[in-house]
Amino acid sequence: MTEYASVTIDLDLRIFTTGDVYTITAQTAESGLAESTPDFSAIFDESFQEKLAHIRDEPFATEESLFREVGDVLFRVLFQGQVRDLFMAVWSQHVQSEESGALRLRLNIAEDALELASLPWELLHWQDVFLSTQISSLVTRQLLNLDYGNIKSLKVSGAPKVLIVIPGGSGLNTDAEESAIVAALEKASVPYDVLKGKVSLQDMDDHLTEGDYAILHFIGHARFGMNDKGEMHGLLRFNSSNADAAKSDEDWVPETDIQSLFGNHKGLKLVVLNACHTGEMSKHPQKRGFWGVIPALLRAGVPAVVAMQYAIRDDVAALFGETFYKRLTSGKWAGRVDVAVTLARNACYLAYPDDRGFATPALYLRSRDGIIFDVLDDAGEKAVVVEPDCIQTPKPSRHLLYKYRNVDIEEITMRLPALKSRLQRLTFQIDELVSLGTLDERQQWRLSRYKKNRKDLERELDELNDMFVWRLYEACEELRNLLQQVNVKQNEKETLETAGAYVSYDLKNEIFNLNERILKLRQVLSEGEHIIPQL
Repeated sequence: MTEYASVTIDLDLRIFTTGDVYTITAQTAESGLAESTPDFSAIFDESFQEKLAHIRDEPFATEESLFREVGDVLFRVLFQGQVRDLFMAVWSQHVQSEESGALRLRLNIAEDALELASLPWELLHWQDVFLSTQISSLVTRQLLNLDYGNIKSLKVSGAPKVLIVIPGGSGLNTDAEESAIVAALEKASVPYDVLKGKVSLQDMDDHLTEGDYAILHFIGHARFGMNDKGEMHGLLRFNSSNADAAKSDEDWVPETDIQSLFGNHKGLKLVVLNACHTGEMSKHPQKRGFWGVIPALLRAGVPAVVAMQYAIRDDVAALFGETFYKRLTSGKWAGRVDVAVTLARNACYLAYPDDRGFATPALYLRSRDGIIFDVLDDAGEKAVVVEPDCIQTPKPSRHLLYKYRNVDIEEITMRLPALKSRLQRLTFQIDELVSLGTLDERQQWRLSRYKKNRKDLERELDELNDMFVWRLYEACEELRNLLQQVNVKQNEKETLETAGAYVSYDLKNEIFNLNERILKLRQVLSEGEHIIPQL
């Protein structure tokens, strides 16, 4: 199998309010900040709200033309002024001009713009296509105000193990979806377990504790409603933990319990919730961001969540699940969560164009590349891992090492593009002043100030370039050392298993942690290879 080497540019779109005005900013790693204060009146127009209500409330079937009308409005509102200019520039220069070029739209909506977070952005429509169904325009979401820590790596060592959870008594046709998902996983030799029947929250916790699961797929019910304190809550339906209770006995678990449970299962990389209304959110009662099932999972540290913003038909859900796991586990896009979701949406759209199901799954992604596992080779084996060849680089001066002692390679990677953008703006401002010829006193002061700032920036860039190269070398050496360590530990584990002896949790945990760090370092080095030529 040949891995599909797409080059994806992230376009971060942020929506927030300043007073009574909505502001949208857009930025890529290589661009300056684009900003617009668009007119959102089209969103709050009565006729548009009626169309949204029809999509939300109608039992599934409607007309495709309605989806296109709504998607057109959403696109025109989101992309205006400088934000549209940046989008069009990146699209033209990167997506249209490069065969493997792709744009990942990362939509961040602040808590103070909650009414916009509930809009079906997966219906964004432009040039006769829904952007969320195309791998050239991957549509993902984040939550701007949510404190969920640093960006996490999705990668796992080997194929990701899947736990499928199906609480009983839901009344849903879960067999079709289960069969479709299991068939896709078995075809790709991806390990899985199915937990179904009478399933309590404790049962799920026990299984997550006993197995090294990377993916959890939940099939069941959810709801979003007000409690006796007047607070809106997101809840998942499980079965009662009472041993004498029937599987139809319900236990509606609030998002606070969900966050508490998943916070102790850091190995989970992806949670797929095929449960209606899991995508709904409200403001946190203590004004700490958003409130709902998705924010709870993200706060718990899950780096990728797929949730349903509307109710979804059983047959559409089965097709989405089947296609998602097929694309995730095999083919040229294997391992890419964002691409798998996109292609699964497209399959639902092609099969059921008059059903909102294709735009119902929303992907919340906290990962730089969306890759959850390594692509397998033609023989079905993981490619042989070769220890990196670490080329010795000049060690920075003691002064620089001390000055940047608390700055890691990830921070340098983020700071370099920003500094380059500032340097470009300063150079432009200097050239503009110089072109005026004779300058007054204030203009001369500005020119002197700009030149000093440019000199400072150039010095800082030189320092960071030297530190970046050195940090890469350090990461390479650390990776070589860890590969040797994990090989020793893995051999120890395999020897114990062959002898039928007990493998301690500490040994398993140590191997897991080593592999986590190895994957992180590989990602750092891979990104560094693309940045080095630009220094």
